[in-house]
Amino acid sequence: MLDALSVQVAFLLFEAVFCFLSAVLAITNSSHRRRIRFPLTLLTVMGGLMLLFDSLSYVGQGRSGSLNWALTHVSNSIVFMICALMPSVYAVYAVVRIFGDFSLRRHAPARIRILACLILSGIAGILVLVSQATGIYYTIDSSNYYHRGSLFPLSLVFPFICILLVTSILFQYRSKLGKFQLLALSSYLVFPAVGMVIQLLFMGYSYINMGIGLSAILLFIEGTISTNNEIRHIARTEVRTGLPNEHGCVEWLNHLRNHPEFTEYAAVFFDLTKFSDINRKYGITGGNVVLASYSLTLSEHLEKDELLARQYGNQFVAVIKNGHVDSFLELLSGVPVSFYDKQADKVRSVNVSARAGIFRIDRADLDGEEIISCAAIALSMAKSKNGKQNVFMTRDLLNELEDRRKFENEIEKGLRNSEFVPFYQPKVDANTHMLCGAEALARWKHNGSIYPPSSFIPQMEENRSISSLDLMILEGVCRDLSSWIAEGLTPPTISVNFSRRNLADPAIADRIHDIITKSGIPKNLIEIEVTETADEFPIYVLKDFVDALHNYGYLVSIDDFGCASSSLTLLREITFDTIKIDKGFVNNDYPKDMTILEHIVKMVKSLNLQIVAEGIEYEKQVKTLLDLGVYVIQGYYFDKPMPSDGMRKRLISPKYEETRRSES
Repeated sequence: MLDALSVQVAFLLFEAVFCFLSAVLAITNSSHRRRIRFPLTLLTVMGGLMLLFDSLSYVGQGRSGSLNWALTHVSNSIVFMICALMPSVYAVYAVVRIFGDFSLRRHAPARIRILACLILSGIAGILVLVSQATGIYYTIDSSNYYHRGSLFPLSLVFPFICILLVTSILFQYRSKLGKFQLLALSSYLVFPAVGMVIQLLFMGYSYINMGIGLSAILLFIEGTISTNNEIRHIARTEVRTGLPNEHGCVEWLNHLRNHPEFTEYAAVFFDLTKFSDINRKYGITGGNVVLASYSLTLSEHLEKDELLARQYGNQFVAVIKNGHVDSFLELLSGVPVSFYDKQADKVRSVNVSARAGIFRIDRADLDGEEIISCAAIALSMAKSKNGKQNVFMTRDLLNELEDRRKFENEIEKGLRNSEFVPFYQPKVDANTHMLCGAEALARWKHNGSIYPPSSFIPQMEENRSISSLDLMILEGVCRDLSSWIAEGLTPPTISVNFSRRNLADPAIADRIHDIITKSGIPKNLIEIEVTETADEFPIYVLKDFVDALHNYGYLVSIDDFGCASSSLTLLREITFDTIKIDKGFVNNDYPKDMTILEHIVKMVKSLNLQIVAEGIEYEKQVKTLLDLGVYVIQGYYFDKPMPSDGMRKRLISPKYEETRRSES
C-alpha cells in the first residue's frame, strides 16, 4: 500500500514530466510569438526542474553513502535556487502577456515593480548560495534527512514579495486580459501562496512546489489556448484596417443566424468610387491610411450589434439593422475622411463615397456566404446601371438572376454541342445589283428553334463566352467556304465579327490564323470585322491585333463607324481596309446627319478605304447612298440573313433583280 510520501513523489514526477512536455511543445510551436514563447518555455522548464529535483531529494532520505548525500544536497540546493529565481521569470511572462512586449516604455509604474522583482530574485538567489555554507535555510543530517534552518521563512519572503508586486500589476492592468488569462496568471500567485501557508505549518510535504507545478501547467494550457485564439483572430482579420475579413464576416453572420432577430438585418456590400484617384495622388501607403481612417469613421456610426468588414481592395461589407440602412447609405454617399500625409507632413481631408448593393435578410436558413453573395450581386448590378448608386437585391431579382444563370448554362451547353451556326447577310453592289460579299451573323439552333443574336450576345459579352462563339462562327464559315469551293462555286469575301472582348487574349490573331490555315481556304475570302462601340481595352491593344491580322494577310473592317466619340482617333491610329457606316446616319433624314455622312464618305474615300452601308431597307436610302458614292449595300433591301444552303443558292445566282421593294 502506498504511503503519503510515495504519493507526493509520484505527483511531483507527474507534474515535472508534464512541464517538460509543455516546454517542448511551447518551443516547437511556431504559432507562439517569440516574445511569449521564450518566457513561457523558460517558466515551464524551471518548473519541471524544480519538481524533478524536489522528488529526487526524497530518494536519499534515511540512506547513507556519499551518493545519497550528494543527491540530497544537490537536489535541495537546485529546488531552493529555482524557487528564488522563478518569480522573476513569471513576472516577465506576466508583463509580456499584459502589454505584448517587455519594453514597458509607457508604463513606468509597472517597470519599477518588475525591476524590484528582478532585484529581489537576485538577492534571494545569493542567499540560497550563502545557505549552502551556513545552513540558514536548511540542514541535512548524517542520515540525509532534511531539517529547516533558523531563517527558513526568509527563503519564502523574497518570492512572496515578488508575488505581491506582480499581483499589483495584474490588478492594475486587469482590463487588458481576458477572464481565463487573468485566472491562469493569478493561479501562479494563489496556488504557491496557499502552499506557502500550509508548508509553514506542516513540514514534510512540498506544497509550494506542487502549487507552482500546477500553476505552470495551467499557464501552459492558457498560453496555448490564447495563441490558438490569436491565430484564429488573425485569420479572420484584415491587416490594414483591423476589420474582420471575409471569413470573419461569414462566421459572424453564421453566429447571428442562431438568434431570432437574424431577419432584422441587412447586408450592404459596397466599394469606394474613384479610389484609384486617391492612390495616384497620395500613393499606395497614403491610400491604405485613408482606408483605415474611413473604416474607423464608418465604425463610429455602427451599433455594438452591427458589423463592418473589409473584403478585399476597396470593397467592404456592413451588416446592419434594417432600420439603419437609409442612414448608412446616406453616409456612403459621401463622408469626409481626415488622414496624415507623411510625404507632405500635414493632415489632409478627402471626401470618400461608395456604391452599394443591399440585401435584406429574408430567410433564416441563409448562411453567411449566401448573404454576402446576394449583396455582392446587387452591387455588380449597381455598377452595370449607369447613374445607379445603390441597388436592393429583392427576391424577384434573385429569381431573375437564377433564370439568367440557367440560360447561361444552356448557352454553355450550346457551345459544347456546336449549336451556334453562321447565317449570311449578302453585301450587294447597288450599281450592278451583283453579290459582292457577305457578313456572317451568329444564330443559335436550340430545341428546334433559331434564336437571333439579340437573345444571347449581350449575355455572352458579359460572361466572356463571346470569344468561344466568335471562333466557332469562324470555323463554321471556313467549313462553308471550303464546301462551296469544292462545288466549283466562287464565293466572295465573308466578314466575320470579333468582339473586342477577344483582345483579352494576346494570341487571338494566332488562333484566327490557325483556324483559317487548317481549313485550306484562301486568306482573301475572310475579313475580320471589329465592332467600334466597346472600348474596354486601350487603343494600342486593338492596333496590335489589327497589325497582326494584316501581317498574316487578312482584311480588317470596323463596324458601326461613327457611333462612338473615338471614331476619328481609330482612323488616325489604326489602318483598316473597310469602314461600315453606322445605320443611324442613313435611317434619319436630318440635315445634320446627312452633312456628317457626306463628310465621312469624303474622308474615307480620301484614305482609299472601302465603304459599306449596313441596315439599309428602303429605296430612298439606296438612292441617297448612291448620290454620295457609296455602292456596297447590306440590309433587308436586298436580302435577309440566310443559312448556309440559302447562301449557296445565292452564289449560284449572284445577280439581284433590278426592282426592289419601295419604302413603306
